[in-house]
Amino acid sequence: MEMFIDFLLIVRDLFVYGLCGLAGAYYYYFRLNRDLLGGFWGATLIGTIGAVLVHVIANIKSWFPLVVNFLMIPKWENIHLARVNIIAALIGSFLFLYVLNRINHDKERRRN
Repeated sequence: MEMFIDFLLIVRDLFVYGLCGLAGAYYYYFRLNRDLLGGFWGATLIGTIGAVLVHVIANIKSWFPLVVNFLMIPKWENIHLARVNIIAALIGSFLFLYVLNRINHDKERRRN
């Protein structure tokens, strides 16, 4: 039973990473109207990968987690809603999409 609970926690974390990647992709693709490799879904994948990688880097015990601990560990009373550092995940998502946008020479998307 514990393995199943651990599996569900991992699935929940991946869902939160995916939402952060989706938010970054939505911003770059629809709000800034940028042409990204793979379109919206490719940008979502790149944003999700960026969210995971920057979360792993920022999760190292340093000054950053101490300063914004209340934003990094979302809680409802004593129940943790997610084990994901949302700030680092969003920063990673937007950072990777920015780099992807720069690789694509900051092209605007053509409207049909």
